[in-house]
Amino acid sequence: MGKPRENRAHTAPASEYSAPMPNDSIPPVSTKPSAREKSDGVARIGTKTLLRFANDADGRDFIAMLSRSREHLAPWMPRTARGTEPGFATRFKRMLRPQAEEGGRVRLLVCARDDGRIVGVVSLGGISHWPGLDCHTGYWLGEGEPGKGLMRDALAALMDHAFEDRSIHRVAANILPTNRRSLALVRALGFIREGVLRGLIEIDGAWRDHDCWSMLSTEWRGGKLDRSADAPKTRAGNTASAVARRRRS
Repeated sequence: MGKPRENRAHTAPASEYSAPMPNDSIPPVSTKPSAREKSDGVARIGTKTLLRFANDADGRDFIAMLSRSREHLAPWMPRTARGTEPGFATRFKRMLRPQAEEGGRVRLLVCARDDGRIVGVVSLGGISHWPGLDCHTGYWLGEGEPGKGLMRDALAALMDHAFEDRSIHRVAANILPTNRRSLALVRALGFIREGVLRGLIEIDGAWRDHDCWSMLSTEWRGGKLDRSADAPKTRAGNTASAVARRRRS
């Protein structure tokens, strides 16, 4: 979790790259929301989970989940990320639009489809425009929710959203080497281990190394959801416009 600093990565030789898992370990393709569901903030619908933007009515449930999950999240997240009791309301406001989609970031609630309860959060951060089209992902489940297959379903739906709906080309996941559950998750979804990012994030007073894993749009589900060629060439367009203006002046 956290923003990747790829210039600090120690890349593994090709022979050391982790092989992707068989496709049968990946949940079925999630579905896009209907027009009505989209107006309600739904981004993607998986088999077990639904990803959506938060609304004002979610505040109490979100804060309660975060409060009871503090110790559960402590080994994996910096204090600023998991929050403190006085800051929970501020943390929730960042889950609301427009803040949830500002600054090259997307923050979504993970809700269980069986009863609609909020079970966690997934996010995309550091989203870059063409020609990069890359970002990093963060994800977590509240206390009592791991072990039910929810995050595998939710992260797969997030990858569908990133590659098909947002035309992203590369998503990185930076994971503590001791976080065995998270490592097993990205392996199961076919992410490739690229190397180690040294001292990436400060957690409880120490700068922690993270393993960098990634997925490309051309690899995810055999490239069937790859829309990177459709991404606006904003940087190229802006550069061309600037050159044209200089020539006219």
